[in-house]
Amino acid sequence: MNRRTRRKLGVVAAAAAVGVLSPVWAPLVLRNIPIFGVEEVRVVGGRFVADSTLRDLAGFGPNASVWDDMRGVEQRVAAHPLVLDADVRRSGLHRLDLVVHEVHPVAFVSTPTLVPVNADGLELPIDPTQRPVDLPILQRAELSKGRVEPETARRALDVLEQVSALDSAFARRISEVWPTPGSSVEFVLLPDSPLERVVLPFRDPVTAFRRVGSAISLAEARGPVHAADARYKNEVVIRMGDNR
Repeated sequence: MNRRTRRKLGVVAAAAAVGVLSPVWAPLVLRNIPIFGVEEVRVVGGRFVADSTLRDLAGFGPNASVWDDMRGVEQRVAAHPLVLDADVRRSGLHRLDLVVHEVHPVAFVSTPTLVPVNADGLELPIDPTQRPVDLPILQRAELSKGRVEPETARRALDVLEQVSALDSAFARRISEVWPTPGSSVEFVLLPDSPLERVVLPFRDPVTAFRRVGSAISLAEARGPVHAADARYKNEVVIRMGDNR
């Protein structure tokens, strides 16, 4: 009996085992069958963390099986500061998919070098020279022990995150984020954008952003719109004209 025939018989036997064993006991039996040994781990979803780093964190040993309990693997990978969560999935007799969801940066803080931070205002261990990212610069902010200060700067990041989730195309045009002395944030857009700047309040910025969109649509019938200020309750102040 050659190797290929033995493998086919092994697969048949394993399939039969799955058919007669309960969902609870099947993995315990199957993980001891050599044909289910892990030969390939494919990383899915990684951008800022190298695949090799994630595989090292996973720590699959030479006797690992695709039917092993993967909770420990997922916890080790999720312990990385750039990983939100991890999920190990079987994708064949010998292959596993290591699916990761990473923490994503939303802005740079100048220290004076540009340091990426997330929506919570925490410094992220991402080297922009190795993993290029296109992010707006958060002004009137500094880093203290890896955290953005002052609080108004962190609130500006929260607004930026909410706007990004609502309109990613608009967010990609943001060049600078300016927390204002009051309770609002000013977004300065890239030079080639139709708008120059948009001001939103810290409180309920999503509703304010939608009001901005409606106000701009109405105002554009009279000419180009270069700025919109929605920090006033139920009002949007529009600035028009060619002078920036």
